[in-house]
Amino acid sequence: MNDMRIDSTYRYDLDLLKGLAIIAVVLYHAGWCKSGYLGVDVFFVLNGYFVVPKVMHEIADGRFHYGRFLEKKLFRLLPLVLLVSGCSLAVGYWGMLPGDYRYLSEEVIASSLFANNFLQTITTQNYWAAIYHKILMHNWFLGVLFQFYVVFPMLMMMFWKRMKSMLFVLTILSLILYLSPIDTIGNKYYLLPYRFFEISIGGLIALKPSKIPSSVTYTSMIGILLMIFFGAFTIGERAMPYNLVGGTNTVRESFLPRELILILTVSFTLLYLICNIGESCILSIAQRSKVFVPLGRMSLSIFLWHQPLFAFYRYFFSDELSLTVLLSIIVTTLLLSMITYYMIERRKVSKLCLIAGFLIINFFAIWIYCQGGAVRDVPELDIRQGSYDPETFERYTDRIYQYDREFICDTTKQRILVIGNSFARDFANILLESSLFDSIQLLYHVGLNDCPLSRIRQCDRIYFFGWKHDVPEKVWQNLKPSAEIWGIGTKNHGTSNGIFYKNRHKSDYFSQTTPIHPDYHAVNRLLKEEWKDKYVDLLSLTMQLDSTVPVFTPDHHYITYDGKHLTPLGARFYSGRLFK
Repeated sequence: MNDMRIDSTYRYDLDLLKGLAIIAVVLYHAGWCKSGYLGVDVFFVLNGYFVVPKVMHEIADGRFHYGRFLEKKLFRLLPLVLLVSGCSLAVGYWGMLPGDYRYLSEEVIASSLFANNFLQTITTQNYWAAIYHKILMHNWFLGVLFQFYVVFPMLMMMFWKRMKSMLFVLTILSLILYLSPIDTIGNKYYLLPYRFFEISIGGLIALKPSKIPSSVTYTSMIGILLMIFFGAFTIGERAMPYNLVGGTNTVRESFLPRELILILTVSFTLLYLICNIGESCILSIAQRSKVFVPLGRMSLSIFLWHQPLFAFYRYFFSDELSLTVLLSIIVTTLLLSMITYYMIERRKVSKLCLIAGFLIINFFAIWIYCQGGAVRDVPELDIRQGSYDPETFERYTDRIYQYDREFICDTTKQRILVIGNSFARDFANILLESSLFDSIQLLYHVGLNDCPLSRIRQCDRIYFFGWKHDVPEKVWQNLKPSAEIWGIGTKNHGTSNGIFYKNRHKSDYFSQTTPIHPDYHAVNRLLKEEWKDKYVDLLSLTMQLDSTVPVFTPDHHYITYDGKHLTPLGARFYSGRLFK
């Protein structure tokens, strides 16, 4: 996603490669290509190939101007970022719920400052599991790239007498960092120190060109295509204990480890760059290409537009993308990309327009953030514009942490111990919202293995979110003879409340229901079989005759705020049904 010009030469084949890489990225975000995310690694190498040698040559010749360099990169990237961000805010204003809209405003601010990768590091440690509803999360790539543009010239100017040696050392250090087990996968994916080697190694190759036989061109191109389209090819699925929250019990087994796939992608790209392309028919194919080369030239626009379109569809309609929907989104992406490529990318945006756009869009985003995303009243969530605390629902779920304490000496109340994750805390809230509140003494603990035995010995009943076979023997041994252990069931009310909120002006708005993925039914059945009559079957408690579950309570409030965790009125809804 960078200009393909250097020293008045133009390589059509690299636009061809960019076109293939952007197709892989788009298909990945569509959920149709498991290794398509590797397309960004191809872009990292290509950016280094063209940017690094030019900067170093200008520094060596005394012609480099740091301010002008950053200004050029800023004017290349920021106009499109602001346009897509502004359009996303407009769509979000129409139909996003406050919590989701507030997060979008954070993404807009972070993207316009080229710091989206930092935001994702804080909020999303697993990129591969979080691409669906986050509108601008793909802008982490531009954050890493622009941070390289900021840091790399400074380092080269500091060590201008030994630039090549320093670049080589930094590349090796970055590669070692990436391969070392010292940090989380999320940080390695989003932060520049772990990505530096991909960009710089492209520059090292360009600094010392060595053309190898053109026959290797085909091998390297095939290697790139295999990696970005089939590198994460699964050789099967490994059975796992059911994820009681997500409702899955398998994990895909990739043919190659994720780190090795990335290294191979970078290696094949480097190999392609040093081939004698002039003797290869790939160049003539690229010169005649009417599809891939134009896609490569528009890759920046395509990259910025496609993810918001996918994410908004999933937010407002469905997580499932049919072929018809996929083609519709791709066509829309191409149309928008053609418009912005010819109207913005190929024209110079004035400083006044850029500054004005930056200030207007970020001012609006900051206002949304300060409003907690509540740009209107949302009675079904008890949200009032101007007085909404965006942490309300998370704080409600987590208020149960204050019950992580010892029982008090009160023999008149039944002693209840709830153990487990946020689903267990949801159940504790159900108890607190119920008619039993005045007759119980409630305690909470996250883990069963490290729960103090003093609490287990004193409690009359344990409610545990998990499998019965996971209850340690020491727990059974320390129970009072009259005490019981019950299992808490799983629950689900959809993947996104945005799917329902968009229909808020329709007459049947509050009668909406949602189907539940079969995996949740499987989990519920297995839990019920294991716990038998000592099981709180929350899923069956809300299941309707058509095997769907309601989205709203009878008094027109959302049952959950995110499809899984209960609102206060959702907890009351469950307690009313559970403790009739």
